[in-house]
Amino acid sequence: MRIGGGKQKGSAFERKICKLLSLWFSEEIRDDIFFRSASSGAMATQRFKKGKNTSGQQGDITSTDSEGIKFINKFSIELKSYKDFSLDFLVYKNKSSIHDWWVQCKGDAGRNNKNPLLIIKKNGKKELIIFEHNLYKYFCDYFGELSNKKYIVGYINDIYVIIMLLTDFLDYTNPKTLKDNIINEIN
Repeated sequence: MRIGGGKQKGSAFERKICKLLSLWFSEEIRDDIFFRSASSGAMATQRFKKGKNTSGQQGDITSTDSEGIKFINKFSIELKSYKDFSLDFLVYKNKSSIHDWWVQCKGDAGRNNKNPLLIIKKNGKKELIIFEHNLYKYFCDYFGELSNKKYIVGYINDIYVIIMLLTDFLDYTNPKTLKDNIINEIN
């Protein structure tokens, strides 16, 4: 184990996000709807390489709760927490680690017709979420424009994306509307 806690820090980050998403999704009632997937999604990846499907284990977050399963069946969530990374690729068009994370997230999601959600965190900073602009356009029908939230629009590997604070995303998306309407409709 290297200095700084690597795997332990990543596991703690994953548990923190699972609890945060659970509280958001249950409207502050439960903190146990979402949890870390088996081997952080590695089991599903290895089984996919052998031509096998693995229900609910794509990405870093899964659920056994009936409401949570509906969400996980529509979204594949990848989590990355690192000491440092930069968003300057949006201006300078250089390749960054975020490109690789996005490829992983899109790959996991694409294997099962899910929407990719990439949640990233830099040491000492708040979590960011990255999702496709097409998904944002769909959200606009239910939640309106992101007029009072700060966000960045850019491209990652030729995919038009929105990047914003995770807390702003959770404030923007109403979980009841998401459960009652969007999860049943979205591809």
